[in-house]
Amino acid sequence: MSEEKVKKVGRGIGTARGTTRLKFSHEHANSKNGLFLAHIDSVVLGTAKIGEDTTGMPSFNGMEIPRLAIVFASNESEAAKRKYITLSWNAVESNVNTIQGGKEAWKVDSIFDYMKHILDVFVLKGKEMTADMEEKLTLPFNDTDENGEYSPVEPEVVIAGWTTLFQNFVTILTTGNDGKPVYQTKEGTPITLWIKLLRFQKQGKAWKALNSRGDLAFPAFVGEGVIEIYNQNTPPSIKINVMREDIKPRQIEERKEPNLPGISGPAISIPPTGTAYGANLDPFDGNNGIDDSPF
Repeated sequence: MSEEKVKKVGRGIGTARGTTRLKFSHEHANSKNGLFLAHIDSVVLGTAKIGEDTTGMPSFNGMEIPRLAIVFASNESEAAKRKYITLSWNAVESNVNTIQGGKEAWKVDSIFDYMKHILDVFVLKGKEMTADMEEKLTLPFNDTDENGEYSPVEPEVVIAGWTTLFQNFVTILTTGNDGKPVYQTKEGTPITLWIKLLRFQKQGKAWKALNSRGDLAFPAFVGEGVIEIYNQNTPPSIKINVMREDIKPRQIEERKEPNLPGISGPAISIPPTGTAYGANLDPFDGNNGIDDSPF
């Protein structure tokens, strides 16, 4: 019996990676305030497969978790000249440390702080959240008992809960302007934003890179704000604290461990618009899930 021949894949356009999208540099910042002008290019809900040998998310090992990616782009008229940066979050494990009041509750709280900040900028604009919106943006599982102690939840339930919450957030951002994205005008023009990107932050007396590559990134914590709608006649209210924050490259001692807990994650699967590869799967590895890899 003859063996069936396997067709060898040849070299061609189908195997090409294409061009790499450009990154933001400190040289692109506004000279007066150190902020960057940009707009939201896309909001995409994708998935990330957690490998069996991955450390840091043991309850998710071997599973696919949701990953929400918001892609920002600079405002050049030619798309090929635009710079891109992605702000992303992944589902967070439910365990004794991540519950409300736990020592790693920040992993959940910081995502919610960022999401609320974005809603304040584009949707709420000083108004309170409606009861319906609040319900849709609340995790639909309870991992504490009546005494506030940890009550285990199956990881499949946790993943499904985060997926639903992220889906609802994406729906609000992409359809909340009379069926159109809230980050665009009713005519479909992207809304220009000030965004705050940093390379280094001071922790104690030492300067620490926000990510292992030393690239610009959104701060891991929203603080006093990192996104603001551009108004030509009004200076932005978001600011860079020059005593503790820096957008320029620095010569610092190379750190061997992340300054915030993180893991090295596998490639992710996201629809073509806004796709990123090889992202770190901990949303707060000091890089807030940022990935500047080819889209």
